Amino acid sequence: MTADTDKDEPIENTEGDETVATDIIDGSLDGYYSDESLDIKPVYPSLDESFDAAVIVTNLPQVAQAKIEKLSKVVTKLFANKKIGALSTTENFNGVHMPFDSTTKKTLGYAFVQYESTLDAKKAVEALNDYPLDKNHTLQVILYNEGMRLRDVPEEFDEPQPEPFVELPNTTSWLTDENQRDEFVIRHGNETEVMWSDGKNDPVMDYDGSRERKANINWCDYYCHWSPLGSFLATLLPQKGVILWGGKEYTKMGRFPTPGVRFIVFSPNEKYMLTSNEDRNDPNAIRVFNVQTGKLLRAFPLFPPDFLSPEQKHALEQGNLDMVPPPPPFQWSFDDSYLARMGKDLISIYETPKMKLLESRSLTAQGIHEFQWCPKGPKNILAYWAPEVGNAPAHVDLIEIPTRKKLRQKNLFNVTKC
Repeated sequence: MTADTDKDEPIENTEGDETVATDIIDGSLDGYYSDESLDIKPVYPSLDESFDAAVIVTNLPQVAQAKIEKLSKVVTKLFANKKIGALSTTENFNGVHMPFDSTTKKTLGYAFVQYESTLDAKKAVEALNDYPLDKNHTLQVILYNEGMRLRDVPEEFDEPQPEPFVELPNTTSWLTDENQRDEFVIRHGNETEVMWSDGKNDPVMDYDGSRERKANINWCDYYCHWSPLGSFLATLLPQKGVILWGGKEYTKMGRFPTPGVRFIVFSPNEKYMLTSNEDRNDPNAIRVFNVQTGKLLRAFPLFPPDFLSPEQKHALEQGNLDMVPPPPPFQWSFDDSYLARMGKDLISIYETPKMKLLESRSLTAQGIHEFQWCPKGPKNILAYWAPEVGNAPAHVDLIEIPTRKKLRQKNLFNVTKC
């Protein structure tokens, strides 16, 4: 009887001030239960078998079993740099795999590195390809998929058809002028005109952008600049970038996308061009291009790291530019081999064409105030001076590049400018 009584009793579920009576016998729980099976199947993400985030590293040293751990640590530290990206690791895999030859008892001289993203893998190729690991080993780094493509290259060579030859304009045609005249460019109002001049007669128009004017295009909006050897005339259009013109007909030789460009500098031999938009908040304010290919080689902020004092940084953030020194300029070596800029107690020297920091470190120049390249070879020599600091006299130093050998130092007394 007790069991029957308990069965007939309703179950009460109290929510706030309301009481809901549910009669199990009457089947009033209908709708509370699902007809779906309780056999829940997990949903896993699809397996990524693309290897898009992997790179192949070749030209590694071939080492014995005893040295594998040491080499692995060096490679892992190099490729796991925070500026590149994070390696994809598991409980039994640190992101780097170096195959081992059981016959020779040595590694095979290459490795596979797995990143968490494709973007990080591409950064690794850009940053570490041609990286000098030591005097005898310069790393070669390519994407894994690119390596597989090279593996599948057919044995029989299918010779590609050459592109039709197109003769480029002669950018030194002005040197063959029959009247032995020189040229100059002048901007007035919205007009940009190139004139012949012999120093005796009135200037004669050579080109004024008439071809572009007919097409409702302005060939110069802001500023124009001759290259050092006179091969190119650069015109600046801040909304578009820099355009190079050359040849007898002033043919467009190249366009370089540099939004807001305000200033350019060619290398002495016209192989490279540096542009600047003078934007103090743009991390890519300064850009370096290969003139022939148009390729962007590297970009820099207007100021080097740690160049400004905390007070100057605060003034820059507040827009008080009177308290902020001008950004240190980049300077080219006489043979286009190096591009250098002064920083705080150092000179950063970048080697062309890769535009990587020479030997991966800056040149220490304690107290440096200014520097210059030697204007003529055969060797690249830097001269810099530093003012008096405390008991240390002002001094001028001559440094040979790339050896960094100090050729001479001259101390100067009672000197504030040099």
